[in-house]
Amino acid sequence: MRRIVLPVSPISAEAFAPYGRILTPAGERDTGREGYDIWIQPFTAGSRPRVQIVRYHARPFAVALIERHLHVTEARQPLGGPPAIIVVAEPSETPPAPEMLRAFRLDGEGVLFHRGTWHAIDAYPESGSHADFLFLSEEATVSELFENPGRAPERTQVCDFLAAGIELVIDTNSPENQKNR
Repeated sequence: MRRIVLPVSPISAEAFAPYGRILTPAGERDTGREGYDIWIQPFTAGSRPRVQIVRYHARPFAVALIERHLHVTEARQPLGGPPAIIVVAEPSETPPAPEMLRAFRLDGEGVLFHRGTWHAIDAYPESGSHADFLFLSEEATVSELFENPGRAPERTQVCDFLAAGIELVIDTNSPENQKNR
């Protein structure tokens, strides 16, 4: 088994740009009226959008599976709770080398993945029993993954690093992560 340790990097618009965007008001507003401003985000879906709340339970900081969605951008927004770690790699036709994965700490920031961004299926709460996220995806992709287990998905590509003999461990004590706290 080959072991790869992923340090947790500070999240910023620039650092996250290859994978998507941080969901935050930035730059000039797109629209609004007296009393509020609106920044429009570039969400796209090949089928009906699906909003759900996902509870990620505390688990070891190890990544086995990553996936990329072919027909939808995907958004994840923490709903309070502890900071959580997400793992991503740039969009590509083939699974990324494990050294290309990046871990980011979300502490209130939400993210919108580019279509095709590789990402760990899970988010990893840094403390407590769980972290809750508002999750925006699409019906067809979610249905395919959860209603047809064991059948190869058509809207999503999956890579199983553990089955390939690669152990990916997130280092929450890395110097980069300590700067985030």
